[in-house]
Amino acid sequence: MKFKMYLLVSFFFVAIASFAQKKSLTVDDFDNWKQIEKAQLSENGAYLVYEYNPGNGDGKLVIVNVKTKVSDTISRGYDAQINGKSTFVSFKIKPEIAVRRKAETKKLKKEKLPIDSLGIYVFKTKEIKKYPSLKNFSQPTEGGDWLAYKTILKTVKAKDSAGVDKKIKVKPKSDTLVVIYNPINKDSIAFLNIKTFSWSKKADKLLLHSEKKKDSLTASALLYFDAGSKKTDTIFKSKGTISKIAIEDKGEKLGFLFSSDTTKIKKYQLYKGTKSLLAELKANRIKNLPENWNYSDKGDLFFSKNGKRLFFGNALFEGEKRKDTLLNKERATLDIWAWTDKELQPEQIVNSKKEQNRTYQAVYDFNSDKAVQLANTVVPDIKVLNNGDGNFVLGADDESYKRASSWNALAIKDFYKIDINTGEQSLLIKEQEQIWFGGSQKYAVYYNRKDSIYYTIDLKNNQQKPLTKGTNVVWYDERNDQPNEPSPYGIAGWDEGDKFVYIYDRYDIWKFDPESKIQPKRITKNGRENKRIYRYLQIDSEEKFIDSKKQVLLSVFEESTKKAGYVYSDFNKEKTPTVITEGDYFFTAPKKSKNSKMIFYTRQNYQQYPDVWISTTDFESPEQVTNANPQQKNYKWGSVSLVEWKNNDAITLQGLLYKPENFDPNKKYPMVVYFYELSSDTYHRHYAPQPSRSTINRTLYASNDYFVFVPDIIYKKGLPGESAYNCIVSGVENMIKQYPAIDAKHIALQGQSWGGYQTAYLITQTNMFAAAMAGAPVSNMTSAYGGIRWETGISRMFQYEHTQSRIGETIWGNLDAYIKNSPLFYADKVQTPLLMMHNDNDGAVPWYQGIEFFTALRRLDKPVWMLNYNGEPHNLKADSWGNRKDLSTRMKQFFDHYLKGEKTPEWMLKGRLNLEKESNKAY
Repeated sequence: MKFKMYLLVSFFFVAIASFAQKKSLTVDDFDNWKQIEKAQLSENGAYLVYEYNPGNGDGKLVIVNVKTKVSDTISRGYDAQINGKSTFVSFKIKPEIAVRRKAETKKLKKEKLPIDSLGIYVFKTKEIKKYPSLKNFSQPTEGGDWLAYKTILKTVKAKDSAGVDKKIKVKPKSDTLVVIYNPINKDSIAFLNIKTFSWSKKADKLLLHSEKKKDSLTASALLYFDAGSKKTDTIFKSKGTISKIAIEDKGEKLGFLFSSDTTKIKKYQLYKGTKSLLAELKANRIKNLPENWNYSDKGDLFFSKNGKRLFFGNALFEGEKRKDTLLNKERATLDIWAWTDKELQPEQIVNSKKEQNRTYQAVYDFNSDKAVQLANTVVPDIKVLNNGDGNFVLGADDESYKRASSWNALAIKDFYKIDINTGEQSLLIKEQEQIWFGGSQKYAVYYNRKDSIYYTIDLKNNQQKPLTKGTNVVWYDERNDQPNEPSPYGIAGWDEGDKFVYIYDRYDIWKFDPESKIQPKRITKNGRENKRIYRYLQIDSEEKFIDSKKQVLLSVFEESTKKAGYVYSDFNKEKTPTVITEGDYFFTAPKKSKNSKMIFYTRQNYQQYPDVWISTTDFESPEQVTNANPQQKNYKWGSVSLVEWKNNDAITLQGLLYKPENFDPNKKYPMVVYFYELSSDTYHRHYAPQPSRSTINRTLYASNDYFVFVPDIIYKKGLPGESAYNCIVSGVENMIKQYPAIDAKHIALQGQSWGGYQTAYLITQTNMFAAAMAGAPVSNMTSAYGGIRWETGISRMFQYEHTQSRIGETIWGNLDAYIKNSPLFYADKVQTPLLMMHNDNDGAVPWYQGIEFFTALRRLDKPVWMLNYNGEPHNLKADSWGNRKDLSTRMKQFFDHYLKGEKTPEWMLKGRLNLEKESNKAY
């Protein structure tokens, strides 16, 4: 008996000690927390390659043998490409971070900065080759065992273009060196003065553009390398400039632009054909080409998938513009804002480069030897369908609707069917948002925003039929609470031959006959009844249609519980889908290897990182093949629960409550409330410890003995602030009742952008919060309404009249609503200490919105601080690691002070002089 008691007591103290050894996460832990990125399978399914990167520092490229699970790692490897034959993987290798730091500290010139190397790993032999001074590299997507890389090395041992082994030397002012290399048999051939190169997709055929400059003259050549014969042919040579080279998938046809002009603005000719027979396509042969138009080097040059067509861009050719001889002070430089402008001047400025480089799609058909202009100024935008192999392309024009989009938030267009052989443009629909062509181009389908019905269009005669009329099904977003037209759920795809089209409602997938001869079927059967959302998963990237002859893979998500998984569905029957795997996880869409049944996917929940799982398409015996962060077991992590309550309008809402690990219900813990709109669907998302770009890291705070509450918010038109109050405050009050361990006197708010606005609004309406952090908040809707989103240059009016801000009226139509929902006008009511972040390069919410609120609170002697990360946008840039860690540190210091009573940091106590910003963090 005594022995048993001793064991029990010993176990108790061991358990206590074990728990005590767990650490709380800190901001410094972010540097070493790993991410698995850019995972890919070889085409034969035998190898998995992925990047294994710390938050900050030198990462690794990991290569895993799927069968044996043996892995190799290459330090600092990234941007991997597995060749089509699955014999090797090539990748870049970064210089060590210590070397990069040293170079940046010395402020070296660009040409002296350390640069990447090329790495090659051969799967069979595990041999690794490294080549320094890499500029770029590429290899055939589906071809053989060759690759090409451009290097700034001055000497390399290789064969020359004639096949002779020698040391290839680069002259001091010559262009960089291109080496074509076969890692399997070690053959290599080097070429000098190569400007660009392009592989054919399915064959070891390479097109190289050579260029030499002497004095003011340029001599260009086009070389064709056949890796099978190791033979290089010069197929074009002339004084002038080559631009935009293209080679079709099999390497048999090619095209390029050439100009003999020596002027800056060049007039180009288009050459097309084979390596043995090239011919110029005279611009005057292009049907429907407008006067004074010509080939443009600003457009893309590419082949259709079957190689029978060559697509290119044309534009008005204006030649060199005459320059004046005035002094700068003699010129007038201004923008003229006109009420008739279809785009505001800031939007025109943002789009100016795109418009200067705008080209209009045209096509040449090799079989008919005819060329036709497809796009023009009336129908400027073209979408090439079916990889260019179809009979039609899709044209769109939004010119008539641009001006009103500043305030009505409608992205509507007129859509055209354009005959790829004749260029004939047929108007299909007007004032709509989207249209889907079938893979066989027999039918198209669109959702009519005016009557909420899907229509089919017979592409032979352009006749329309109402497809979903009379189904008594809602085809648009049922949860939309913005004062605008709700968007449709869209389509899953088409059956072979356009025999059927598959359309989504909120939950289910429906099967429709485009001719309406067969009654529609709800093929997933139980979605709406059980609130299960089914969506099609395309695991074959080259799939042309949904093969209903097979079991079709779908994702499933259960709205009420947030469970998810994969199911198989029979698209020929109204039948409940068969569950493959399902659970309390969030799953990503599986990715399949091209030539095998192997797939990989990730699954995650709050506790589990989204590690990679390998299986076959039948999902038998899935295996976890990565373990990104084994050190997680050493840290306090916490847990999350899905919670429910009723808001002030007695509507049931959901939310998420993150709890400290093994919290003591008899103690009191602070809580941070984070929100945006609807967030509960993220219940099973994993939040790896990472520095903030604008919002709290939920895991960091739970690890440091905070509760974190994330409530869902629903809105009423004209009452965005009040709606947020009704949902958030009711939720907080309910959590305090459900969990007495939450310290009601030490609760804070945190939100970014729209969440930042709601944070600012809430502290003008209640004093229940001990602190608040608002990122990029709108504080004054009256000034924000007429402002500009500087990143895009568009007016902000649409946000208030029709989208997120949800006022639903113009400012002159309901000024009271704009004032009532603006925190600035109630700044005198604020009793809650406020920290803001608003950056001076914010392109979404102008940073003067933060300034207005800051200066008002400062004037009122309210405790307020504003962080402005110089040159940063709306959210801190992903690679701004120092700024992100700094924001995380200051935010946590702010909350720790007001919610835990910890020491006031220097920057909160007395600010920081601008002169000290380089030398004093004032932590």
